[in-house]
Order: sequence, then C-alpha cells, then structure tokens
Amino acid sequence: MGTYKRPMQRSLLLSCIIFLTLMCLVLSLQTYHSFSACFYEEYDENLAHTITGVEHRIDVDDMQECVRTGVPSEKHAEVQAFFNEYVDDYGLDYLYLSIPHENGTMVSIVASTSEAEREAGDSEDWPMLYEDDENYTPESIKPYLEAWDSPDVTYFETDSDWGLCYTACKPLVASDGETVALLCADLFIDSMHDEINRHVVQSALLSCAIGVSFVILLMFWLRHDVTLPIRKLERSARNFAKRSHKRRDPSMLLFDDPHINTQNEIESLSDAILQMSKDMQAYVADIIQAETRARSAQEEAEGMSRIAFEDSLTHVRSKAAYTRAVELIKEDIDAGRAEFAVIMVDLNNLKYVNDTFGHESGDKYIVGGCGIISEVLDGVPVYRTGGDEFVAVLQGEHYGRCVALLKDLQARFAVSQDDASVEPWERYSAACGMAKYRRGESYEDVFARADHTMYRNKSKMKRRASRT
Repeated sequence: MGTYKRPMQRSLLLSCIIFLTLMCLVLSLQTYHSFSACFYEEYDENLAHTITGVEHRIDVDDMQECVRTGVPSEKHAEVQAFFNEYVDDYGLDYLYLSIPHENGTMVSIVASTSEAEREAGDSEDWPMLYEDDENYTPESIKPYLEAWDSPDVTYFETDSDWGLCYTACKPLVASDGETVALLCADLFIDSMHDEINRHVVQSALLSCAIGVSFVILLMFWLRHDVTLPIRKLERSARNFAKRSHKRRDPSMLLFDDPHINTQNEIESLSDAILQMSKDMQAYVADIIQAETRARSAQEEAEGMSRIAFEDSLTHVRSKAAYTRAVELIKEDIDAGRAEFAVIMVDLNNLKYVNDTFGHESGDKYIVGGCGIISEVLDGVPVYRTGGDEFVAVLQGEHYGRCVALLKDLQARFAVSQDDASVEPWERYSAACGMAKYRRGESYEDVFARADHTMYRNKSKMKRRASRT
C-alpha cells in the first residue's frame, strides 16, 4: 500500500464539510429571497388594488381646482372621509395625496387619519396644502419625484422617522394633461423583515442539523462500501499496470480479481476491468458505436438549433431569430444598401389578464394579439422579443406600404379592444410605433425611434382610458 498526500476518506470528509457550509448558506439565501419575494409580491398586489380602487373615487379635475385655489371643495371633504375609513377597513398605515418638491418638502393635499391616531389624540386631519418639511429630505423625496414622472404604479421602500415603509405611488393626471398630485399608499414592513429573519434562522439551524446527521451516516457508508473496496481495486490495478507495461502479448493483459462484493458500482467496475483485459476489441467496437451516436447527437443538435428560431407559444420567429436578422440588416447598412422600417408592438393589459383570469388566459391573449399582428403584416417577418413585445422588420414591397400597414394594425387593435361581445382576454389592445431607416443611422437608432413612438402611443392610450 502506498502513502498518499490526500487520502480519499479525509478528502471526502473535507468536501462534506464544505458542502454542508455552502448548503446552509445557499438555503439561507434562498429562504430569504423566497420569503421576501412572497411578501413583496403580496404587498405589490394589495397596494396595486388599493391604488386602482382609490383612484376611481377621486375627481382629479376637482382636486386640481382645489390645489389652484387653495380652497377645499365638497368632493375634497368626501375624499378625506373616504381615506380615513379606507385605512382602517383595509389595514393600511397611510393613504395620501401629495405634491413632492426637490427641496425636500412634501405638500399634503389629502392625508388619512387612522382610528389609532384619533384614539391617541391626533383627531385633526392635515390641512390642505400643508407643507411638511420635517419628515422629508431632498434624498428621501427622490423616489416620489421619479414616481411623479412615471405613468404606472411605482413601488419603493422609505426609511423615515415613522419606520421602514413600503410605498406605492401613482400620479393623478387631470383632463388637461397636468399632473395634479401623487396618490400614495404606505405599509410598515419592519415586522415583515423580522418574520423573514426568523424563518431564515430556523431554516439554517434545521439545515445544519440535517446536514451533520447526513455527513455522519455518509462517512460510515463510504468507509464500508467505497474507500476500503477502492483500496483493493487500486492494489490490483497497480499489479496489472506493472505486468502490462510495454507488453504486446494480449495474454499478459490479466487483471487480478480483488474479490469485491459490495454489490454497487465498485464491484461493477472491478468486473468491467476483468472483462476489459479479456476482450479489448469489444471496447473498440463500442468506441465506433459511440462515434456514430455522437454524429447523431450532433445532427439532432443542429435540428434543435433550427427549432430555436421559432417561438414555442406564438409560432412566430423567436428572439434568437431576431438577433440573427439584426446582424444581416447591419451588414446591409454597412454595405449602403439598407432600406427598411421597424414596427414595434407592445400588448397592453397582459398583467391584468394574468392576475385576473390566470396565466392560461394570458397565453391566449398573447397568441391572439400575435395573430392580429401576423394577419395584418402578412408576409412580414414578425419576432417575439419579450413576453408581450413584438418587432416586425419591413423590407422590399412591404417597406413601401409601412405607413398604411401601421394604420391598419392600430385600427385592428382598436376594434378588438372595444369589442364587448367577447371575453376580456379576447379584447386585444396594443401600443404600436414605427420608424424608417435614414442614411447615416445605425439599426439601434431606428429601433430607439420606433420604441419612443410606441411608448408615446401607449401613454396617449392610457390618458384616453383615464378620461373615460
């Protein structure tokens, strides 16, 4: 028996300890991430429903007039009373309408007063246009300023004198297009972090206990069924190597049977080596078969590569196909022969369909919306580049009709969106934008202009929907 620098049993023990440590660390991180994701997902959903429900109760034009004149209206008083009742009924910590300023001041339009605050003696509602410059700083006001410029609901955490809050904000836009105030809803999340930390600690302790027990049993089994049999097998292999070294006589390729009876892979390996010393040509045949299987696998891989260029859900071209198409267009641009237009389509309301009717209906919504695109842009390559995002590249005869095709596409989506006779997930709505290539531009420039046009169309649709 030789002397080894790194005996297998010691290496296995060290590996188990390292694995156990990494396992506990990974499980702790995964537990923290999973619990955090669950909590934040629930908070996002609840706050989104809150913002949507409360927004419909507010007359933005009336609130705009109140802000301009500084005089509360009757509807302002109704909103104040509604806010006070809402925070108590739905477990919110704060619900308010405010105007943020870059100097760190927050101007209050309407702010809720909860039952707990009233019982504590704070029974007076905040006066309209009250400037709060004590609880905010220019740094803490930045998320509110960013939310002011966003058309969607914005979520962020704030750490103030009141505690750690999770806030959802959405700007309220009057009929003349002016942003009047931010509609904000707050939830304290200190308890959430305490709960997550408690679960992480419990998970880590349980993982360590299970891991230690597993390592003890594993080392016992390894010694009995792995390390000792491997030593026997290694001794026979050494003797075989000495006898067969530089020998051309096949009769010398004899392997001493180490008599291993573990009934596992080690015994199977010993039998295989015995058979190998008797029948080397069989292994040559296996190598030839392996080469044949490798060629088949390569051909199959090439077929899978072709499949990768088709989107599995909509059966239009995939993002990989889009990447390849962009490379070819860039070659045309470099050669000075490029003539194309890019149409971008972003399906609206997919999140609403998924959240309300389930992801199966959401998939039907994507397939139906894609069907309209493919039907209108017949013959034009259409690529699905994201969950609800599609790009079409118009060249040749389609390039000359790109403006008309864009109008047809927008008209078809408008008709589908307003069709009340079908299910909600069959009312397809989309924002569209287009840009034509100009000499001297890169493909990215054209794409950016099409993207900008599409988002302008989306914002216009949202403003029109809010007015209705």
